[in-house]
Amino acid sequence: MRVEIPLLLVILLLSNFVSASSVFTVEEGELWVDCNNCSIEISKNDAILANGSNYALDVDQGQIELESYGGEDYILVLPDEENWPNQRPSPMQQSDHLNIPTQILCPCELGLSLEGRITSDQPDIIHLDTVNESTHYKIDLMASSDDLLISVFAQNLTNEWLIESFEISTPVRYQSTSTSLFVQHDAVTSEEHRIFLQLETQSPRSFYSMNLSKFDTHSIHELTQPNGFVEGFGPQVISIPFNHTQEARIIGSDAIISQQLFVQGNSMSNPILHQAGQSIIWAMPSTIQLELSVVTNQSWIIEYQIIDHGDGLEKIEAPAMLPQTNQTDNQSWPLLPLEKTQVSGELSLPIMDYVDVYRIETSGWDESIHLFQVVIEGDVRNLEATIWDMNQDLWIPLDSTNASFSMKSITISSQLGLGTHFLRIQLPNGSDSLPQEWGGNASVYAYTLDIYYELVDEGEEPWFPPNQEAVTWGERVRWILGIGMLLPAILLAWNLRIQRNQAAEILENKERIKWVKQRIQEVGAKQASKDLEKSLSGLALLEWEDAILSWGEPMLRHMTEGIDIAAWALDEQLTDDDSWPLLVGIKVGTDNWEIAGMRFEAPEGEPWEIKSVKPRLLSRDDEIFLDQLSAESRTFVQVNISGSAAMVSVHISGMVNEVPMAAKPSNAINRFQEEE
Repeated sequence: MRVEIPLLLVILLLSNFVSASSVFTVEEGELWVDCNNCSIEISKNDAILANGSNYALDVDQGQIELESYGGEDYILVLPDEENWPNQRPSPMQQSDHLNIPTQILCPCELGLSLEGRITSDQPDIIHLDTVNESTHYKIDLMASSDDLLISVFAQNLTNEWLIESFEISTPVRYQSTSTSLFVQHDAVTSEEHRIFLQLETQSPRSFYSMNLSKFDTHSIHELTQPNGFVEGFGPQVISIPFNHTQEARIIGSDAIISQQLFVQGNSMSNPILHQAGQSIIWAMPSTIQLELSVVTNQSWIIEYQIIDHGDGLEKIEAPAMLPQTNQTDNQSWPLLPLEKTQVSGELSLPIMDYVDVYRIETSGWDESIHLFQVVIEGDVRNLEATIWDMNQDLWIPLDSTNASFSMKSITISSQLGLGTHFLRIQLPNGSDSLPQEWGGNASVYAYTLDIYYELVDEGEEPWFPPNQEAVTWGERVRWILGIGMLLPAILLAWNLRIQRNQAAEILENKERIKWVKQRIQEVGAKQASKDLEKSLSGLALLEWEDAILSWGEPMLRHMTEGIDIAAWALDEQLTDDDSWPLLVGIKVGTDNWEIAGMRFEAPEGEPWEIKSVKPRLLSRDDEIFLDQLSAESRTFVQVNISGSAAMVSVHISGMVNEVPMAAKPSNAINRFQEEE
């Protein structure tokens, strides 16, 4: 019987109880249990069928209960539902194979578990899959009740041959003995082939349980972290970014590692073999990548650490000499910052590095004085430091300052001129301490630089004529920015002018209600509605009484000391949804109205529903939220309301001087009132 994870080969790792029970549905046949330092009881319908640590038992189809005592680990092999073939197919004959999950890197999963029962005259033939250059198979025998012979056969299209076999003469107790077999590509045939397992026994019958794992090998795994560990199985390639300032420390378990350095241009160094254990690898010049090829047919773990030995803030390797001329590109020399900061560096003798030269850049007036000091700490007892004050034209030192170790550090100071200068840190006679080969065993001198700088301005401030292109573009940008800042004011003035023209037009044309009807006939309801919306902003610029006169006698009017309300019914042709358009004007007195709202009430019938508001305001059901109405302000709102009621009344409420206030006309507008 075969099952994918989780098993019905049941390997249970139960919690630490005195006993634990489980219920299983079984077929008719013979089962087998094996318990490690515990006792297993099998029962059915509350009747105990068997008890012990290792036994086989005939069961009927149905449910059984298993209970373990004294331990949590056991194995259970149930009656076999799958009848494996008893003979191997011929090379040309088709055969169904198992679907074993492919694993690449570990932690490795269990794979595919098989359990079954064979007899002396009926072996099990199991077709695993095909084997090629990138696949490895691992066969782990977990347990067997009696002797067992496991043979592995390979077949191509024409031939069959025995790869390997091993015999188990005594039972394999669960979790006490484990036998593993590895199946890999046959380099002799140089072609893929299919694999068969043949399980046999000399006993009357033997139960077995095994785990099958399939691994994808010979693949490249790119790692990005500077340190960590990786687990895998079989031959694999690990790629790590690596440059010429770095050192790699590799610890490999049970594996031979082949090291290869890739450099720019995709060329590579010759492979170097490292046995299991710790290896130290130093990058060659121009190295960009480190590849580790693992050579093993077992599981392995590699722990790695990439150590950077670069100099300066840029973490590059400081050259050992000065640039040849003042025209030489000096970006390869690490730049020392003039602000107070700390910089680290190293003299790495394993890569033939015993001199570091840093670059110092000063700027300012021609006659300014630059006071520069460096305190060098760390492994500096045997080191020396030199500062060169360079002649910028002749490219020779005008002056040099030397210092050596004293009182736990090296302190060196110099007065520099304007331009580029250099600091050298070296191990005197360092060439005598170099190893015989690159990356050999030698000392590493790590140090830190504490930088102190002071500028004293002397002489006249230098003047540099501006770049003509910068001047031209500066003028263009100023014009663009100026116009951009004026545009909002221009747009505002233009909008106010339009509103004033609208107000003047409204003032000239009286009886705007009739004007709306004429516009509907002339240009249509849609355009007339847009014209009406534009005129609302112009109305607010008129005097209150002038605005009322422009529309004619209000159909609803309410005047008090604090507020004045006027309303008109508009032609219903302005809407296309059978709603009723209204125009409401509000003039506020000498006090502000806060949290103001306007409600359209139906004295009789169902409530009104607001369909739209111009200008756009928040509305809900029959209410509009006006927010704040400033003192002496004038507001005009067009509202479309929908409902079956015949009349509408307008109600305005809010807070005046933190006191609730309301205004409601005593009359209402009749929707069906004939216009005079």
